[in-house]
Amino acid sequence: MSLSCACPDWEGDGWYYFGPDDYTCLDTKRSRKCCSCGERIAVGELCGKFLRECNPEEDSIAHRIHGDEMPLAPWWMCERCTDLYFSLEELGFCITLSDDMRQLVREYAEMNKGEKP
Repeated sequence: MSLSCACPDWEGDGWYYFGPDDYTCLDTKRSRKCCSCGERIAVGELCGKFLRECNPEEDSIAHRIHGDEMPLAPWWMCERCTDLYFSLEELGFCITLSDDMRQLVREYAEMNKGEKP
């Protein structure tokens, strides 16, 4: 997906995420892969933690267990991609977690080529 200031309307299908307010240290037992660039994040390294949830179907077992909001496993983003995520978010862009933040910043630079600050 490319950069966009408008997020599509969410119709309740699939999952959604909550972006971090700050960095955290990876506190899992094993390393994780960055959801953006795919780099390995070692235990204890600084990173971003994205909490995810979904809305299970009304008559499903998951709905009976969890209600309207079912937690999913968090996604993790390496420190560099989290830096870029925070910058793009601050600029008002709608971001898809699986997008490569490095590519989105390149796209932003191309859009603003020649503009003076």
